[in-house]
Amino acid sequence: MKKIVLITILVYLISFSVKAQYTGPKPIVVGDTSTNYQVIYPLGWSNDGTFAYIHQDMNDFATRDNYYYTIHIQNMKTNKTLWSKQFKSDLENYKHFPADNTLHNYTFFKLVMWDRIGGEIKAKLNQYNVEIENGSLHKVNDLPKDISLKETATKNDSEITTRYNIRLFKSDKFKLVYGYDCTRTEDPCDVNKSIWYRTFALKGYFKSPFENRIAILVFKETNGFEEPYEYPFFA
Repeated sequence: MKKIVLITILVYLISFSVKAQYTGPKPIVVGDTSTNYQVIYPLGWSNDGTFAYIHQDMNDFATRDNYYYTIHIQNMKTNKTLWSKQFKSDLENYKHFPADNTLHNYTFFKLVMWDRIGGEIKAKLNQYNVEIENGSLHKVNDLPKDISLKETATKNDSEITTRYNIRLFKSDKFKLVYGYDCTRTEDPCDVNKSIWYRTFALKGYFKSPFENRIAILVFKETNGFEEPYEYPFFA
């Protein structure tokens, strides 16, 4: 009996220690690192449909001067952003890190960025009742066989996407999960601007551990300097 009690206490202490040693979210590289890619750090879900993540912007990779990390806390029922903040890392002071670490390796983020911004982020996660991920968010999932996402796009004569919709289909039923229309005033189709969305690409999803809800990862591609820029978002 004493052995059982001691083993139970030991297991509890070990599990508590592992939980206490959380050192930040791990990066998920989405795309081809030899061409275009972005980095997502999933943070977790709340039990009422709120999803939190960090996006490391790789569009400015060529400069190697700064990296930008933006945290998003988003209500996946309404697709509304509840809180967002951008953090900048000046790489000038971290030349001793190998190049692969400063790109997307966990070491740089854990030792530099999470040490600096983790406290503020965890306070916001607590505010919105987001539970830190427990290992289920370490990869972008493909859709199950009984669920499919279908895209429809309308382009103008300049091959600029003016309308774009994503619908989720299951058992002959569908739901619109994202709609983009640049004819609306908040998304102007101004050919003189460089925010033209030429393509949208579905990358996968993260599923809530609390309910039957997913956050679908989509990339918007815009005109960029020498190569397209990619902007991930969740629908």
